[in-house]
Amino acid sequence: MSAERTELRQDMIPRLDGKVALITGTGGGLGRTAAQYFARAGAHVVGCDINADSNRETARIVRAGGGRITTMSPVNLGNRQDAQNWVDLAAAIEGRIDVLYNNAAAMRGGAIDVVSYEDRGFTMRNEIDLVFTVIKRAWRHLQRKGGVIINIASIAATHSPQAVSATAHNTAKGAIVSLSRALAVEGGRTTSAWYVLARALSRRL
Repeated sequence: MSAERTELRQDMIPRLDGKVALITGTGGGLGRTAAQYFARAGAHVVGCDINADSNRETARIVRAGGGRITTMSPVNLGNRQDAQNWVDLAAAIEGRIDVLYNNAAAMRGGAIDVVSYEDRGFTMRNEIDLVFTVIKRAWRHLQRKGGVIINIASIAATHSPQAVSATAHNTAKGAIVSLSRALAVEGGRTTSAWYVLARALSRRL
């Protein structure tokens, strides 16, 4: 069943009272949906986005629903220092990280014969490098409390639709899947890692 036809009922949401959930890209789409989901479950959501206006709207929606959220923006996760600073500030709020939901991404398309090195570099930096940086910075916090990592990948990781030419994007999302599998092993019994093959999903909460 597609997510467009799925409604999340309150009894389907596990309780996360006292937990802290870091979510990237909370300005809209899956990031906003995730913020609502985790806040409704009782978690303190700490979100970031490069777009300050849309991030403020997410905060308004979450708080209107009775949830707790701290937002930071603009945050350019494609910049390593900005990404590291965000994780440090987020972890300092309550001294813990229980969930890390990597949603933020940006890409530039193009088939192999036309995509530029600059566009490929932009895509890799903003689809895989930022995920690696955020996880690496948050790892010790996640290990301490037995955290969970959720990485948003794409069906592009396993399928390359003929209608879409996005060589760099497909490469980056495939790397997300491989990274998640490696982290699941490295985390052992302390930290679990999952990946989601997303496709323009939207859930009604």
